[in-house]
Amino acid sequence: MAKHYLAVDLGASSGRTMVGSLENGKLTLKEMNRFWNGPTEIRGTLLWDFVHLFRNIKEGISLAKKEFGEGLVSMGIDTWGVDFGLLDADGNLLRNPVNYRDSRTLGMFEKVFEKVSKDEVFAQTGVQFMELNTLYQLMALSLEDSFQYRSAHKLLFSPDLLNYWLTGNRVSERTIASTSQFYNPITKDWAYDLLEKLDIRTDLFAELVDPGTVIGDTDGLPVVAVGGHDTASAFAAVPVAKDERCAFLSSGTWSLLGTELPQPIINEDSLAANFTNEVGVCGTIRFLKNLSGLWMIQELRRNWNEQDYDYSWAAMEHMALESQPFEFFINPSDEAFLAPGDMAGRIQDYCECTGQDRPETHAQIIRAAYEGLALLYASVYETLEQLTGRTLNTLRIVGGGCKDTLLDQLAANATGRRVVTGPTEATATGNLIMQMLAMGDIQSLEEGREIIRNSFAEETREFEPQDTAIWRSALKKWGQTCRK
Repeated sequence: MAKHYLAVDLGASSGRTMVGSLENGKLTLKEMNRFWNGPTEIRGTLLWDFVHLFRNIKEGISLAKKEFGEGLVSMGIDTWGVDFGLLDADGNLLRNPVNYRDSRTLGMFEKVFEKVSKDEVFAQTGVQFMELNTLYQLMALSLEDSFQYRSAHKLLFSPDLLNYWLTGNRVSERTIASTSQFYNPITKDWAYDLLEKLDIRTDLFAELVDPGTVIGDTDGLPVVAVGGHDTASAFAAVPVAKDERCAFLSSGTWSLLGTELPQPIINEDSLAANFTNEVGVCGTIRFLKNLSGLWMIQELRRNWNEQDYDYSWAAMEHMALESQPFEFFINPSDEAFLAPGDMAGRIQDYCECTGQDRPETHAQIIRAAYEGLALLYASVYETLEQLTGRTLNTLRIVGGGCKDTLLDQLAANATGRRVVTGPTEATATGNLIMQMLAMGDIQSLEEGREIIRNSFAEETREFEPQDTAIWRSALKKWGQTCRK
């Protein structure tokens, strides 16, 4: 008899609920509903609409119960990282959570480093420095001494807040907590000493729980704390064999490129390379670097379609293929490309500011974006091997971004490594695997990954590197032009 599990998967641009059905060792997926997610600017601040998200989650639960009845075993929620809501003493949300792309964290690096050195922040947290991290969001609130900050009784990260609304229980799942840059992966607790030195409140944080913990129920349906950070769930779904050494790339709006380790790597080299040690499922560490992903290409399409060009994804790939290679070099992770806006204009300005010609056609601009991503992957891949002391022979790409076969092939060319893609629904699938573990229906992560290999073999595609000498030369030129 099949068992059914409900995954709520919320990305930075859309959300969906999806039922996974396990029968005879194979997993099948069925989408219940899909809905928009993204920032809304109100009086100069970018906010998430969590009431909208919760309403759609409740609708997805209702649809799943109606279709699968008592066969629905559990549910779990994963989301993007770093963002949070503040609750008052009665458990009420004080304000819709602020989007990580909001400008309130600008200048917060300097404010933090005035009190605690960059070296010490990294020594205590092992997390990559990005000004959007929760640490800098809280620093901004502390310096502002806002009403919400002063009145807050509890801080809950995005999946924890939604879990609380469903169950009434306030806990902090460990993988999402580790994105904050005030979680210590060595002590496996909040970095209280760091927060005290920064005069940031230390009384706001909930009890930490591991992924795979049942934290309550909603109308009788068990709610599991899965890998609450979507990348933790995505990494859980990489169908890697037990002894295989490969790099993982979770491809979507963001690109998360790294590997799975038993222990964090916190030293001068990983600090200099700005890598992160985030918690994974089943006691693992996700040693990786957060990179801009398809965000730039998504924004280009949105901008151009607003100008009535009506480009499909396929049309944009075709334009890139038809354009001359290696005319322009950009680093998609440059802060110039972080916020929403005129992405084409920013690419043109970036090229001018780095001493290059100005790309003029849409085809040149989209080609520069694709090549920039592939060359960024290659650069980080090289650093990953150096930091881990491992030779990683394969790049496994999972997530919705792996459906972009042009980027998959360019990634193989740039890294000089075989690329294997799938599953595309990695975050939802990893979410489901942790529910199965929590409910005792599988016994290990390895068993879950074997189920994934058996269930989604038809999705798997392989890309062999091409023109590697040309790409090595391009990577060198990219580094000279773009690398900071």
